[in-house]
Amino acid sequence: MAGRLSEEAVVQSLDTGWQSLVWKSKYSSKNISLSPSVDFTAILDAKDPAEAAQAVPRRDMYLALVTGGSEVALDILPLLSSEQLVTIMDNEAWHDGQLAIHQAIRWLDLYKNMDPEFLYQRFRELDEEYQVGFLNPYIDMVDEESFEKLPHDEQDKFTAMPCNTLWWRVKSGDEKIQEFVSSLIQSSISEDAAYIYTLLGMAAMLPPNEQEALLRQFRDARLEEDGFVTTEESRALFGEFDGEALYSKWKAVKSDCSSDLSVTGDAGVLFLDAVMSVALSTGRADQVAVDNVMRGFGYLANAVSGACHVEPDDIHGLSSLLSQVRHTVSFGLEVLSSGDVTKALEILFTEYPKVVFQFAISTVNSIRAEAISGLMALSPANASKLESLWKSGKFGSALWLIDRDFLETLGFDSAEVLKGLFNRFPLVKEEVSSLEGVERVVFRPLATTEDYSALLSDVRKYLSFNSGGTLQ
Repeated sequence: MAGRLSEEAVVQSLDTGWQSLVWKSKYSSKNISLSPSVDFTAILDAKDPAEAAQAVPRRDMYLALVTGGSEVALDILPLLSSEQLVTIMDNEAWHDGQLAIHQAIRWLDLYKNMDPEFLYQRFRELDEEYQVGFLNPYIDMVDEESFEKLPHDEQDKFTAMPCNTLWWRVKSGDEKIQEFVSSLIQSSISEDAAYIYTLLGMAAMLPPNEQEALLRQFRDARLEEDGFVTTEESRALFGEFDGEALYSKWKAVKSDCSSDLSVTGDAGVLFLDAVMSVALSTGRADQVAVDNVMRGFGYLANAVSGACHVEPDDIHGLSSLLSQVRHTVSFGLEVLSSGDVTKALEILFTEYPKVVFQFAISTVNSIRAEAISGLMALSPANASKLESLWKSGKFGSALWLIDRDFLETLGFDSAEVLKGLFNRFPLVKEEVSSLEGVERVVFRPLATTEDYSALLSDVRKYLSFNSGGTLQ
């Protein structure tokens, strides 16, 4: 049993695509941001700071607050709209699809520390489902008759409401939860007793988890607006795609011969970033348009997160996904434009990033198909299994199978090249390092046509066959 659970854990880690193998990028990370930057100083110096803060898109504000830390948050939190506050809860107050009150308390306590009245005001601005859902598992209420029947030691656990005909207690031994709920009730009683009577009554009477289930539906709908799609939709981004049709479409587009645009030959800059720089420097696009494109890459990272086992509040994980999708899209952009900057600009501001991403993955699939063809000569059964796992999007199981069934036959180097090829995000062998006598391959993300050629060359070299796979 322990061995099977260990295997499942490894397979899930391998399935993420971003923490499965050791990889590093040789490109500048200055443009790797999940959203455009937010100028908090300008907000606080504005004529109407609240208006300036609330003009920032919900997701952008959330990411900026998480990145900025508690010192920034203390100045900005009082200025947020109710929608921006709900976005914080949608991202922070959940874990594995369930409400996590401790994470919500971490944010709501910041309001309490400013002023208990703030806690009441902001908590009341949350969706009713959040208000009831947070309290539902922890509130017990009794009337006067029921209270009188309780043993004295149990009565001591209850607190009387102002009417002295109802009593409440916190059904949790957790001091943090007890302190938060008690502070919320006391501050609410002093501000609006009728409100807290209604809220506690609902929290105590509704069936457990009913509000949480309803809230999850609303939350999922809001997250979808930020690019977080269902797991099935996320996995589909790595599935079948008609790359030939998209390639033919852009191949037929004639470039502006009068244009003399080119990118710098800086090896440390992605083709994608070089094209974006040209867009700004030549006036082909303003900063707003570029920010919208950059936000699109953030949405793409959010979209693939479901398939990669990354939660919406995992900023490190989402940043890694953003790096991977940008490398992949840069490769796709280079292929679609044939390196023509003018055409690349048109593609970049016409096609959604996810379309270029899917095209890039479909292009790499030609090498995967070629590898399967070569492996058939070694082990038809295992090669067929690998093909089935790849085409069904089970990349973690595919990498596990390569280690288990092909390592001994192919050898370390060949098996590692295959793992890079069948990784969820295609990787190219960069170098072999040794740590305490143990060899490991360090990969780089496939980001250029040169990387594609290098990966194809490695596959053919280690599998000793040649049967197509040429780049369009």
